[in-house]
Amino acid sequence: MQRSFSYTLLITCFILVVSCKTQYIHSSTESRNTIVTDSVIPVDSQLVHLYLPYKQKLEQNISRIISITREEMVKNKPESNLTNFLADLLLEEGNKTQGVNGENIQADISYFNYGGIRTFLPKGEITVGKIFELMPFENEMVFLKLTGDQVQEFLNIIAAKGGDSVGGVRFTISGDEATGIEIGNQKLNSGDDYWLVTNDYVAAGGDGLEVLTQRKEFVTTGRKIRDAIISYMETKYEKNEEIYTELDGRIIYDDK
Repeated sequence: MQRSFSYTLLITCFILVVSCKTQYIHSSTESRNTIVTDSVIPVDSQLVHLYLPYKQKLEQNISRIISITREEMVKNKPESNLTNFLADLLLEEGNKTQGVNGENIQADISYFNYGGIRTFLPKGEITVGKIFELMPFENEMVFLKLTGDQVQEFLNIIAAKGGDSVGGVRFTISGDEATGIEIGNQKLNSGDDYWLVTNDYVAAGGDGLEVLTQRKEFVTTGRKIRDAIISYMETKYEKNEEIYTELDGRIIYDDK
């Protein structure tokens, strides 16, 4: 409070000084380049004193190791170790989030849009900074209730794109459609409803997924997906568990 008052007083005095100065009439303009150095503009030691601890804390957090990967993880279609890993992580963390919030939602499917995965994960140590590179967006985790027909339409779009990052579901790409869809080892039933956990960007119709805007229900968690990734990795790291995901055939092409 004292520091805040000091800044307010300083600004007030500055305004008063400026307002009391003799007023000049502008008659001509001359321009030149001036090299800005510390000798021209001295560093405000009080400002540095305020900002330096935050800078140091940020740098320490960005370089903090939160996980170990057994092998390099790269995105690819129709599936890959990275897309499978992120989708499975989102499904698990999504259901944890709902449990904490006291909701009775259990997601059946997860979707992590391919375009939102901005880089790869190298083999070995993974830092917080690497997760910011992987997921630089401020997307939030949300839940959508879809009908069976809407799930079919949604997966048809994924099939037409040649695959994507999905969890809790298996299907075959036949032409531009998803066939043989299984959710939780059960065949898709057009008469049932299903919960999808994803991000608020695609929930708003991003990436050509307007079908998701037609959902029956929408539940937001207020939790950043990037935070969920970091939390998941930290938990594994504390248990000395490496990050490792195999291809499991969740999305395959019809070989006919």
